[in-house]
Amino acid sequence: MSSFSCPHFDMESDNCRRLHTDCVPGRPGCVLCQNSVFAIPAEQRIREKVEARERERDKQKRQE
Repeated sequence: MSSFSCPHFDMESDNCRRLHTDCVPGRPGCVLCQNSVFAIPAEQRIREKVEARERERDKQKRQE
């Protein structure tokens, strides 16, 4: 496992300032997409973030 440095990464919100969405290194439009190889494909990591966000939203709705 390694780390990365990106000028577009907003550490406070864990978002990409360039794409205005969740930071998922290697996603289409990411500056790391062209020169990096990832063990887990970006599409799978994007899908997992979306599913986690939906679960959290459902959990909050049930608590209301």
